Amino acid sequence: MTRGEEILAAFSDALAALDALRLEHYEDADIRLIVERLGSRVERFFKTAVFPDAAATDTFDTLINRLKAIGIDKTVRRQLHALRELYNDAKHNPAAIARLKPSVDTIAASRTAVETLIGAGLGATSAPVEKVISRLLWVSAYDVYVGGVTEVYVSLPLPEDIFATHLDLVWIKGLEWDAMKAELLATDCFHYGKEHFDPEVYARFGQEQDFLNAGVWDGDYRQLIRIISKYEDRPTAGRLIPDLRRDHMSIAVLSAIALAGVDIATAATASLSLDELKAAILKRADAVYAMPDERSWVQATAAGLAELIVQLPFVTWSQLNGPFWNLWNPKPLTAALSPVDAKKIRYVIDDASRVVIV
Repeated sequence: MTRGEEILAAFSDALAALDALRLEHYEDADIRLIVERLGSRVERFFKTAVFPDAAATDTFDTLINRLKAIGIDKTVRRQLHALRELYNDAKHNPAAIARLKPSVDTIAASRTAVETLIGAGLGATSAPVEKVISRLLWVSAYDVYVGGVTEVYVSLPLPEDIFATHLDLVWIKGLEWDAMKAELLATDCFHYGKEHFDPEVYARFGQEQDFLNAGVWDGDYRQLIRIISKYEDRPTAGRLIPDLRRDHMSIAVLSAIALAGVDIATAATASLSLDELKAAILKRADAVYAMPDERSWVQATAAGLAELIVQLPFVTWSQLNGPFWNLWNPKPLTAALSPVDAKKIRYVIDDASRVVIV
């Protein structure tokens, strides 16, 4: 099944669920639930398949409007905007009354519009559906009252005799924590609070100074890093001593570059040269994954990944996926992640269908 076929199946499911309401009395909430579920999937389809290069800050509205620049006509865009407005009302406007017939008409028309996008071969709409690869991680927060900031750590849930090994660290404004937490919770992949931890583990979090709270992430690693990265407080990050800077954290560097590299490759409409690909990866890593290119090892890591990708047949670029981490073998991990010699990073292509970094 392709990404396009998957979203069309979601439309069919929504229309079937609405059709079932024809023969009975229905409540406003019945329609809102169907519309909200479909709208969320279509918005994600736009951000990951139609425009895989979309920035984390790009809205559903922005991406629909972006279709004009690539020749998608006004009627199609109007049908998609109608679905977006129906979705927004279902999600955010309790005063708007959801009716059955207008909802069916809007969803049916927007399905036709999405078929047009798929027929045009936009983005990764014809790529095979990715396997859902989830990772269980800890996300913990610590307030630094002097600076008015909060440290947010992403960590491996290692065995009880070894405490958390950090994979990433982002400094955010203290007042932004509630907004970040709300966005994480909205994914249904984030489980917040001590009730989701073994009591002994949670107690160890509390032993560290200024501990705020923690949660468990059980979902897509890329989605998690995109969310936390967009909240980074750049001015604060720029003033930190090297040992506290994210771009001095080798595993965070590799993560951001690998995520950006796969984003760029899967969205490319034509093969890029080595230099073009490296530049695009660095730009994406900075804009979406909060990894600036100021350090030589960040640039070297991007160059290494770009060199790997350009060796692949362009037809396989849209099928790249990952990264998938092999973090349980410390020897190759140590060898791979030395920032002083980025050439030691080893990339493995698994049947040219995903990037595996070990």
